[in-house]
Amino acid sequence: MSSNFLDYLKIFCKSGDGGAGKIHFLKNRRSKRSLPDGGNGGNGGNIIIKGNKRLKSLNTFKQKTHNIAEKGEIGGSNCKNGSNGKDLLIEVPLGTTIKDINNNILLNIHKHKKSQILFKGGKGGKGNSDSNFRSKLDLNGSPGKSKWLILELIIYADVGIIGFPNSGKSTLMAKLAALNTDIKDYPFTTTLPNIVKSKSKTKTKTKTKTKTKTKKWYTFIILEFTGIVKKGLGINVLKHTKYNQVILIIISVESKNIWQEYNLILQEFKTYEKSLLFKQIIILISKSDLLSGKKMMLPKLPTQEKTVLISCFKTKEINKIKKILANNLN
Repeated sequence: MSSNFLDYLKIFCKSGDGGAGKIHFLKNRRSKRSLPDGGNGGNGGNIIIKGNKRLKSLNTFKQKTHNIAEKGEIGGSNCKNGSNGKDLLIEVPLGTTIKDINNNILLNIHKHKKSQILFKGGKGGKGNSDSNFRSKLDLNGSPGKSKWLILELIIYADVGIIGFPNSGKSTLMAKLAALNTDIKDYPFTTTLPNIVKSKSKTKTKTKTKTKTKTKKWYTFIILEFTGIVKKGLGINVLKHTKYNQVILIIISVESKNIWQEYNLILQEFKTYEKSLLFKQIIILISKSDLLSGKKMMLPKLPTQEKTVLISCFKTKEINKIKKILANNLN
């Protein structure tokens, strides 16, 4: 995977320390006795994690590996409490898992705009005006919690497109999302995962006396993986298939050995995790527009997966792929 895309890194987080309490006495002119009026220290700021669907990688943490919330302020005289430290809000992409250095899972982030407290700030110390104040030991605020953490991102996508470099992945992505994108005709156009949304209409029957047919829109997220197998761009990205309901394996008709390419991709699946073989897999033989005259007889793959011959420049065939995906997604 490209170094421009971060899906795994370590950061340091620390919630704010509690502010110290105050010892202060108010002199009373009418009495020789002074009254305690020292205020409590403020609580330290919390470390809060929030999901943000607009973020697609962990790159925002590349230049900020240390994240520390604000300390609580010291208590003042006249029974004034110190201000609480400001919370530190950390936004992460959906699909981010936060672990400690022992790989114990602390949080899983799956919902947009949902906030969760990772570390609570330390409590402020007691001032001598507080009814619970007993000794100078109560003055000190408690420290915040600090840890080195591991952030690991697994991209949310309904459909994953996997294939060798220059097999037509980027062109297919652009057509499925109706994007007017300039795709270069050379290997490794895609050096980091690409995510788009696609829409498809399918006919559904309504339970009425007339039995009329209606069309329903389906929206699904598609993830294009970097070129697999060669140059070590294969296994590293396969963890992002976790949430894929459908995997599209795309192989070009220009391939010297279609069966060999298909078998190599399956071998990558087996090496990473055999459960990938039980996902819904559809094989696309791309660039059929390059076939001259009558359709060339392609070698039949000894597999149960559905195989479709397509050209990304034919609207009818792109719509066909959209319908296949809509029908195979829950």
